[in-house]
Amino acid sequence: MPDTLNEDERESGSDLEPADAFAALGNPIRVEILRAFLERAQAEGESAEPVVRFSTLRKTVGIRDSGQFRYHLEQLRGQFIEKCDGDGADAGGYRLTYAGSEVINAIIAGTYTDSERRGPAALESACGRCGTAARASYRDGVLEVTCENDHPLFLWALPPNAAADASLEEIVDLATTLAVQSYELVADGTCSECYSPVEPGIRLLEGCDTETDTDDDATPTTVDGRSVRFTARCDACGAGWDAPVGFVLFTHPRVESLYHRRGRPIRSQYWWDLEVVSGDGEVAILEADDEPQRVRLTVDVGDAQVRATIDDTAQVVALEIDRSATDE
Repeated sequence: MPDTLNEDERESGSDLEPADAFAALGNPIRVEILRAFLERAQAEGESAEPVVRFSTLRKTVGIRDSGQFRYHLEQLRGQFIEKCDGDGADAGGYRLTYAGSEVINAIIAGTYTDSERRGPAALESACGRCGTAARASYRDGVLEVTCENDHPLFLWALPPNAAADASLEEIVDLATTLAVQSYELVADGTCSECYSPVEPGIRLLEGCDTETDTDDDATPTTVDGRSVRFTARCDACGAGWDAPVGFVLFTHPRVESLYHRRGRPIRSQYWWDLEVVSGDGEVAILEADDEPQRVRLTVDVGDAQVRATIDDTAQVVALEIDRSATDE
């Protein structure tokens, strides 16, 4: 694998193979160069990425030999930094590209170097399938919530610095907040990782684990032994999302209002505790094919019944709420 990039490769960094791009970070001096941009931004109190001159960068990194420093700087050009030419305040300096910012932020966050561990410990929550206590653990950058019967309730990645000074409950709260934000973006058709277009959908998956699922505790949102799920996959970066079909109702304004009127603000609860997501409801396929074109989800929330029709792009196309004791 070559350690150097030619001029064309530097100027068109987006055309590089991923392995070649990351090879440019193989020397610690280059990582320190990226870190120097962050240090300058912090020192100058700037919220945006600063433009830093060659001499300032070299002094910050601590390399005496300007030729050696220029060599390493050039290996980062195109993909991780860009040169600012022309007249004005930005002339003659360098700044981070988006990729450079993401890499150095990940390093600062401890994504590649640090490790934090928490739990397992019980949460004030219960499994909607079997009723046993939910428990959480954080290992190797991943938060996992299961129950005493090992039913999976939640899984989300968080960098170690997010957990460094946090309790397990605080880690769970942060992860669930980030997950909701991510799913909201994905439901609107944008990857929350790389911001490429994605196509969310409703899929029938072979969803029953034969070791843990039985006729007595199978999930309510199943049809013919297959689980009905909200899913998406980004073709650009490979990120994937998978959640119960009812998750698409989580941010629906009428559903939020329903919970609020019952003294249960939807954003202050674990989403797996919500009836619309994992409660004892019914799901039916309205247009059957290899995959469902539309599904009807019916679930009780206290004295109200929610009936939602969801199309194959995971959009709620109809929503009815029948209340027996309150006004709409």
